[in-house]
Amino acid sequence: MDVLLKDPFAYLDIFLLTFVRMISFFISVPLFGTRNIPRTVKVILALFLTIIIINIQPMELSTSSANIIPYAILVIKEFIVGWLIGFGAYLVFSIITLSGQLIDYQIGFTMVNVFDPLSQIQLTITGNFYYYLLLLMMLATDTHFFLIKALTESFKWIPIGNVVFRPTLYPSVMSFFKDYFIIALKIAGPMIGVMLIINVVLGILARATPQMNMFVIGLPLKLMTGLVVLLITISAFPSVSEWIFDKMLNVIDIIIKGMS
Repeated sequence: MDVLLKDPFAYLDIFLLTFVRMISFFISVPLFGTRNIPRTVKVILALFLTIIIINIQPMELSTSSANIIPYAILVIKEFIVGWLIGFGAYLVFSIITLSGQLIDYQIGFTMVNVFDPLSQIQLTITGNFYYYLLLLMMLATDTHFFLIKALTESFKWIPIGNVVFRPTLYPSVMSFFKDYFIIALKIAGPMIGVMLIINVVLGILARATPQMNMFVIGLPLKLMTGLVVLLITISAFPSVSEWIFDKMLNVIDIIIKGMS
């Protein structure tokens, strides 16, 4: 507010940069970034948070909009900051989607896909089911407030106009990518193990009784067994979602510190 009274033009410059970081975050982050939420709602929410942040967090800017090229570079940097924070959360969310795709591959649901409006790709049934179930868990546990809090805290770690992309950011994100597939395999592990046993049994039966059509027997058997395993393992989903949320906040913290 002091900046507004002293220099309204500097206030507007800071306001625009803050708003750019906010809106880029809401574009990429799960829940808020879905296309089911109107763009007007995202803009209003980003504008509302920008007004709050800019009045409670002291901010200074060394470059003004009169210097077009340096200021444009700052706008791009702020967009990248907000987008990376939201993308870090979405990346962790994709773990549960990948595990659902692995499960559907074992059951035989890969031929039936649904369209994900956020990622603009086709997802399998279980992957999409897990994704929206994780969104419900996020709303039930108020984790989306922690995401907004992480965004607001980023202005303390990464002041406006002082973004630094440290060399440690890339190795930190790559180290998570190495664990990405391992985590998804662990979540889909029970289904993979059960289907491996069924395939072994079907292979033995195919050798013992060649006259039996294992394709006709195996497809409904895998489907029924897969649904039973899904029903049993769904009870562990709250624990899995809690672990994913902790991992998500950890990844966001790594990204923010890598740009501070």
